[in-house]
Amino acid sequence: MITSHGTQLHMRTEFESLGDRLIRFGQALKEPETTVGQLTSLANSCGIALKLRAVAESGGRDDDV
Repeated sequence: MITSHGTQLHMRTEFESLGDRLIRFGQALKEPETTVGQLTSLANSCGIALKLRAVAESGGRDDDV
């Protein structure tokens, strides 16, 4: 788009906006202090249905002989 003064305006496309949201989501995934609620909100803004599963880790048993 060109204005009457001859300067060019850059109109953000939906893809550029999505790219920005995906970058924010990716950065939040890397930060340990990000909450599940924040991740869910960021994922939803990208059109991603975030499904998390918690798995308990356990150490070896002492009574295994």
